[in-house]
Amino acid sequence: MASSIIFNIWNVRLKILSNKFKNAGKHSKLKIIVVWLMVVGLFSGTFYVPYRAFIFLNSMGHFGLVIIDRLMYLFFMGLFMMLVFSNCIIAYSSAYKTRETQFFLTLPIEYSQIFFVKFMDSIFLSSWMFLCFLMPILSAYAFVRELNAGFYLALVLFFIPFAVLCGALGCMITMLVVRFLPSKMGRVLSSLAVGLFLIGCGWLIITGKAAARSENEVIFLLSNLVPHFGFSQFVFAPNFWLSEGLFKIIAGSYKIAVAWWLLLTANALFFSQLVVILAGKFYYPGWLKTTTSTAKRIYLPGEGLAEKLIGRLTFIRPFMRSLIIKDIKVFCRDPMQWSQFAIFFGLLGIYFANIRNLGYQNVLPFWKNMISFLNLASTNLTLASLSVRFVFPQLSLEGKRFWILGLAPIEKKDLLLEKFWLNSTVSLCISLPLITLSNFMLNVSAQLMALSTMVVILMCLTLTSLCIGLGALFPNFKEDNPAQIVSGFGGTLALVLCLVYIAVNVMALGLPFHLFVTAQISQAFFNKLIALSAVGVCVISAATIFFSLLLGYRALERLEM
Repeated sequence: MASSIIFNIWNVRLKILSNKFKNAGKHSKLKIIVVWLMVVGLFSGTFYVPYRAFIFLNSMGHFGLVIIDRLMYLFFMGLFMMLVFSNCIIAYSSAYKTRETQFFLTLPIEYSQIFFVKFMDSIFLSSWMFLCFLMPILSAYAFVRELNAGFYLALVLFFIPFAVLCGALGCMITMLVVRFLPSKMGRVLSSLAVGLFLIGCGWLIITGKAAARSENEVIFLLSNLVPHFGFSQFVFAPNFWLSEGLFKIIAGSYKIAVAWWLLLTANALFFSQLVVILAGKFYYPGWLKTTTSTAKRIYLPGEGLAEKLIGRLTFIRPFMRSLIIKDIKVFCRDPMQWSQFAIFFGLLGIYFANIRNLGYQNVLPFWKNMISFLNLASTNLTLASLSVRFVFPQLSLEGKRFWILGLAPIEKKDLLLEKFWLNSTVSLCISLPLITLSNFMLNVSAQLMALSTMVVILMCLTLTSLCIGLGALFPNFKEDNPAQIVSGFGGTLALVLCLVYIAVNVMALGLPFHLFVTAQISQAFFNKLIALSAVGVCVISAATIFFSLLLGYRALERLEM
């Protein structure tokens, strides 16, 4: 009985997926064209950048090939960590926090089988995007190494048990943490993790190793990158088994490659079975804990942390403070939201803090300029993607309760401005320290430091205004899932405009610096050109902020409550 129900569940899953593909053609042609152009551009960029890097390393001869292979070990180690962490988050949200789980628990199915369904969902949801990201990078590697089509087949065959093993580890960690970790201890560990991260970044800044000054890229690679590859080749790690198997395929040692694949598959099956066994004992008690432990300490008015902090800001009107406190609490109560912020900006922070250890500040001026603008672009691209994901759907997420705000004694422009200033302030508090840290580590000029600071401030304000304005212009009050809201035409348009805005502004400021460091223009002409570019960026940003908020305000005024 239980197995037939599970079969029916998977049958429904496949029908839903099939219907989504069938209904894809019903969307507007503009949306389809824009999405496909973005996909092609993203894949092209993901292929071209590592391809050029591999070509450069390959030009060094045997030494370059050694570095390329060591980079693959490092790449698969990062993939392993991200897959495990992604499965932890997805398993928690899908197995413990969805209405579907509540419905499954009313059916005559064993708890272990319910968790197995969620386990398979987690593997699929966490792996398909990483596989799409993996293929262009490894295709660039295959082109440089001149590998045949058998490499791609081997990659898929090795990736399947690798993804299952990562999913089993992530789901098992989530299940045991939910079951045995006290709720208050979770807050303590979260605070401890944040504290250790900040202490670690501070230690890296203060005690960063001074890399040997290099006159060319080869010495730079020898002295700064190669010594840090060893930790990615731990023999008991699944990423090592995956890397070794692929390298044996390339070398033609197929019997040894099969042995590595069997080792990976055996561990994937073992840990999958272990997940099912543990789920039979710990899943339901953990689920009960998540549903009954929500009644924590009840704060009286003014006692919560958000109330205490925001309440001191007396220059903000009382109703605005109430809206800010409400938005902060909604954000903090959803681990799917703040965890993604922590992942993306945490990884950027770790990278920026390690710039001095990698010796990037001692490379040639051309590469230092390139790295600084790439860091600026990566920070703003991360900010843009998270703004579209979290800021754009905020008005829509008010849902069927939006009429309450409409009847409240506040003007609609105040609601729009509250969303704008709150999200802009949060974005600035995260992005500005990161780009300042990056420039400090690179020892850039004061001029570039000032321009980077100006660009980050303008981009935080502009990207937030774009998402807020378009979110008001294209609301969807019938949908509770932010991902579904963002996937509509308005979310697609917001992402495209954010990417175009970032590309235009980074290129406008990066081009004069590139021409100057390559001695193509004089100092006097560079000063004029950079001043003109800065004025252009300010004008574009101011116009975008004004018209985005204006269109959003007019859309709210026309909205019937």
